[in-house]
Amino acid sequence: MKTKTILGICLSLCAWSFTGCSDDDNTDLFPEGTSSLRMMNEDNGTTLLGNSDVYITNGGNFKSNEYPLFDMGEKRGIADIGMPNFANMAPEVAVYPRHGYVICNNGDVRTFPSGEQAIRQDANVYRVYVDSWIKDKDGNNTGANVHFLLGKPDDSGQIPAWHSDIEWNFDPTKENPLVLTLPSDDIEVERLYELENYDRLDYTVQGRTITFQIINYTGRYETFQVRIRCGHIYTEATISLKNTY
Repeated sequence: MKTKTILGICLSLCAWSFTGCSDDDNTDLFPEGTSSLRMMNEDNGTTLLGNSDVYITNGGNFKSNEYPLFDMGEKRGIADIGMPNFANMAPEVAVYPRHGYVICNNGDVRTFPSGEQAIRQDANVYRVYVDSWIKDKDGNNTGANVHFLLGKPDDSGQIPAWHSDIEWNFDPTKENPLVLTLPSDDIEVERLYELENYDRLDYTVQGRTITFQIINYTGRYETFQVRIRCGHIYTEATISLKNTY
């Protein structure tokens, strides 16, 4: 499967209007930026989803030649769709009303030493919610009414941003640790080996908290590169150690 960045949302002239979505609950389930689409199958126009190559086959499946597709089961709306475990990437999945789906770039998914897979924090991801079938006068399915949103895997903003700089104001007289709290206790940390000092950064994980400590502080300004997985999302960041004494 080719890797290709999903960029932008191509709003179709076939967009259809929300019905009965004026209450607060529906607003929460379909966030700002959500688009609606009458997505016709192969025999009825082959409507593509956004700027992807995803379409509905005559057999009633979502299909792509470039992106893995994940059926997330029954959902209430876009905001109810989380990230999959990325274990089974399929180019074709069945379309079911009231189901949520995730579409991503397989090049953004990484396997960690634990065997768990996660998608990078800055990846572009489609969340798709199927509202209902579109039928012809004879009752045959000709497409589906869908809602979709192109966004990032981490909606909470609680995971450090991709390639962000985490400042550590370090007092060598107290050897104060750097503490990061994440939204899940499913955490994995890798120290990256690009810098020679990687082995002087130690860490422990307890619950949702990562605690970093310095081994044999040299008194110099230093930076450390880390990769952090939280659930099925991961980020890479720089820890900048600054002497405040």
